[in-house]
Amino acid sequence: MKKNEITPEEVYLNTNAEAEGVLKNRLIGMTLGLFLAHVYVALALYYTSIDSRGYFHTSWLALFGTFVSSMIFCYHIGISKVISEKNNGIYGRYFSPLISPSLWGFVLIVIAVLSVFQWQPWFMPYSVWAWPLTFASIMIGYFIGPVFDRMFVTLGRFSRKA
Repeated sequence: MKKNEITPEEVYLNTNAEAEGVLKNRLIGMTLGLFLAHVYVALALYYTSIDSRGYFHTSWLALFGTFVSSMIFCYHIGISKVISEKNNGIYGRYFSPLISPSLWGFVLIVIAVLSVFQWQPWFMPYSVWAWPLTFASIMIGYFIGPVFDRMFVTLGRFSRKA
């Protein structure tokens, strides 16, 4: 073997090290996006109210910040899943439920319900739980989101056959 030749093992190790570096950067992007999304959701919940005439008021800027932060999170997680699956990694398997549309639909429903409940007189003693309940909805959605995705795909197939 010549001195300057690169062995296949070295190519594999270099490729693996590059992919691992990209995944670490994506993990930082995911964490930052998720954290900022929660901060903006907390701000939206804090600034949401219903006036005496029953009109709903919220901070649309905070909701827009939630949307942008969530899209940053979903972008990084989607790219990480693709890279991990291409390299036969388990990274994508554990994070892939977080890009489930059903999960985030469930979370948005929980946020909307908590936004309305937060200012109701009967919910006032429990309003401190709005933020933890939003986070808990993500944990619950992590497990039920992919199941609902498969269910919706199956229902879509049945509706096309009928």
